[in-house]
Amino acid sequence: KGIPSAMVMAVVHSLFHSISGRENNPSRIMQHLNEMSCEGNESNMLVTLFLGVLDLPTGRLRYCSAGHDHPLLVGETVTELPVKACLPIGLFTDTKYETQEFLLPPKTTIFLYTDGLTEAKNAAHKLFGLARVQESLNNMKSCEPQMLVVQMKAEVHRFVEEAEQSEYLTMLAIRY
Repeated sequence: KGIPSAMVMAVVHSLFHSISGRENNPSRIMQHLNEMSCEGNESNMLVTLFLGVLDLPTGRLRYCSAGHDHPLLVGETVTELPVKACLPIGLFTDTKYETQEFLLPPKTTIFLYTDGLTEAKNAAHKLFGLARVQESLNNMKSCEPQMLVVQMKAEVHRFVEEAEQSEYLTMLAIRY
């Protein structure tokens, strides 16, 4: 939140582009990002990150997570992508990241989001929550990815009404 966070994200974004141009293994990319993010990080700024490489001909998704919310898979049902827990980047240089694999069925949408979605609060301080996200996605299964994001944003706004939010909300939907 704020300028320091924006600066950290800009650095991580730049590092990601530099590293991913010569490496396609998600855990190695994450390892390099983490090591570089730890250098000179006296304020212990951290970044949660989900990194995936999708082989379009086969649907094979290789991925790695650094403390990020589990992506949701929207197909016939809505399920969480199985993700092994790991620390965010920027905390400890010796953190080990592991590449996982999942075979995506055709027409499956990967829904990624920041905690600003599940932690959105209404005036009564009730959270939007993961169960409401999953229920909303289940009702939107036939939507194209762009509309899925638009409709989820509308669901959140209906839920929070006029309550001021303290978290940023970012969503991304990708259909295989």
